Amino acid sequence: MTSGDNKFELKMGKGNMFKNDPKKETDKHDFYGTIKMPRDIGAGEEIKFHGYRNKSENTGKEYIGFQILDKRDADL
Repeated sequence: MTSGDNKFELKMGKGNMFKNDPKKETDKHDFYGTIKMPRDIGAGEEIKFHGYRNKSENTGKEYIGFQILDKRDADL
């Protein structure tokens, strides 16, 4: 979190996705979120990631957390 404004700050290579709730009839997306990329990404490049079910300590809302993997690593 950043100090004073109660806003969560993503770490490099991490992301999150929240359910669009309450979803309005005009909304097309079911989820929304943000990813903080650790490097520049080229057009058409595939990015591997892991997803984890999480629950916010502040709001109690469930969300999916992401960890970006670097496909250049030998074990991927």
